[in-house]
Amino acid sequence: MSSTAESASNVAGISSAGMLYEYAPLPESNAFRVLILEPGGVDDTLCCSLEITTLNKPIPYEAISYVWGNTHRDHPIRINGRAGHITANLCRALHRMRLPDQSRVLWADSICINQDDLTERASQVLLMSEIYGQARRVLLHLGEDSNQEGEVVRSLVHEIEAMVLDGVRAAGESWDTFPTPSPEERELFLADTRWEAFINMTHKPWFTRGWVIQEAGAARNGLMLWGKTEINWKSFVRVYTWMVRRLPQVRVKYQDGGRGMNRLHLEMYRLRHKGETMPLYAKQSSQFDFLIVLHDARALYVQDARDRVYAFMSLATSAGLSLHFQPDYSEHKTARDVYLDMARDYVNSMGDISLLHCVQHTGNSMNEKFPSWVPRWDLNLFDNIITHTSGPALIPTELRPSVSHDNALEAKGLMFDDIIFTSDVLSRDVSMSDIKMLWNQMLDLLPVTFTNPSPTHGSFAALSFAHVLSVGRSWGAEWPEWVEWRTAYMEYLCQEEPTRRDSVPRPPPDSARNGIQGFHTYAQWNVHNRRIAVTKRGLFALVPLPTQTGDICGVLLGGKAPCILRRAMTARTYRLVGDACIPVNVSRPSTGGGLVVSVGIENSRRDLLDWSVEEEDIRLC
Repeated sequence: MSSTAESASNVAGISSAGMLYEYAPLPESNAFRVLILEPGGVDDTLCCSLEITTLNKPIPYEAISYVWGNTHRDHPIRINGRAGHITANLCRALHRMRLPDQSRVLWADSICINQDDLTERASQVLLMSEIYGQARRVLLHLGEDSNQEGEVVRSLVHEIEAMVLDGVRAAGESWDTFPTPSPEERELFLADTRWEAFINMTHKPWFTRGWVIQEAGAARNGLMLWGKTEINWKSFVRVYTWMVRRLPQVRVKYQDGGRGMNRLHLEMYRLRHKGETMPLYAKQSSQFDFLIVLHDARALYVQDARDRVYAFMSLATSAGLSLHFQPDYSEHKTARDVYLDMARDYVNSMGDISLLHCVQHTGNSMNEKFPSWVPRWDLNLFDNIITHTSGPALIPTELRPSVSHDNALEAKGLMFDDIIFTSDVLSRDVSMSDIKMLWNQMLDLLPVTFTNPSPTHGSFAALSFAHVLSVGRSWGAEWPEWVEWRTAYMEYLCQEEPTRRDSVPRPPPDSARNGIQGFHTYAQWNVHNRRIAVTKRGLFALVPLPTQTGDICGVLLGGKAPCILRRAMTARTYRLVGDACIPVNVSRPSTGGGLVVSVGIENSRRDLLDWSVEEEDIRLC
């Protein structure tokens, strides 16, 4: 067995003058400590020893994934016969893991890593993916099950997983071939009240923690511990993936919205089980994207803002990205330094500007000296980005962007419109009445050619407005049903009101309420911390929170979505406000000349609004 016990004082560095445990330095770069937890009863003090082992020949161990919670170490534990202290949550987790009659070899980051040694912390962070990956089992400690829902979830997972596995075997390794439940089957699934407990489980604090993405994702064998219930992690994610892809109405029914299990857990499952997940996904959605990893992680909690990059660095290689910096927890390295390192590495490695689609700003951050084009991963203003970062460019280009010595991003782009009106900042609880009143207000700002009282007779204005609310995507239903929901929502917006425009509109009819509510739930998610704007040329746009009158609508060559820019003091220099949903298409005529911008949504177009614009050099500061 290749290990070194830290029980001897000359190895462990235990102070001869006192009884407190002290860590000995790790002897080599691939070394780490494991915790040997001694057996004990419910009320016995926790006792353990720490031993050093190596990744090339480790002591067999299980790794613990848990919520750190309060970082104050005030709960006693005996370590190698000496006194030590751990956090309350680790104390509860170890009591749950302790066996009554035999020792148990475990790994837990807050005790197996010397948290006071910044150099050791940085080096161990680079090993954590391997530490969890080599564990014979990863124990996912969710905490107490106060409502006794664990067994309910376990039974549901057991039943649904059997059905999913049968469907996967029948579909084979082919894209998007897993059948969608019929309307009758769907109603039967939705009538199963166990789904409520299933959704409630994903609201446990463990699911909000950033580091658990790597910890659970790397596990060869993961076991969820919720109270006394044990559920296989892969089985749980398998069922959750099927629900999201084939029964999304569950999330609508229980108003899960952006509160559910973070999408990154599903992405890790897809990354490691591509053949199994192929039948549930379309081929074009199969690419693993490191930018989406960092974006989705914004909704997760980390105690150190630098870990918004460091906690996910091990995943960069899987996305084809080479990062040339190492974790650095020293005082001189700020979170913004890390974000700039990440942005420069991405631009230089990938040669494109996709990371700009992850930019989020507050009013304050727009006025700071930090480069506006560098994503602030510590800002989490909204869940949905306007476009997928691996999607097609609006204007393809072979030109590579570059970062100047003063950290400006140099690229090419075009300006095609100006903002003339913005709504107030919208929130996730915006009502349908609020949206309808905003719609009526904005109609007065549009050219007459855009308006028509009935969307069923081709009102492009209503379609355009609904398009920006949903950012051109569907949620909670297959596309044909989603189009029905959208049409019902448009009809609700356009219905005549018998009272004055500034009065409260009538509620939608009962026959269309479900579709309208489903569409509105997704719209609430999209508009949160954004504004709806009108442009000088009469377009609706969903724009970032700091957008103001006079800002510019543009497209950067290689960009996947329009963006909002703000002029800086220097010519052709701009601050990037962020992505916008504007229903435009950009093309380069075969006859040459400038780029042509036209307004279009799916098969509905307004070619009469085409206009030509010229490319220009752009510096984003």
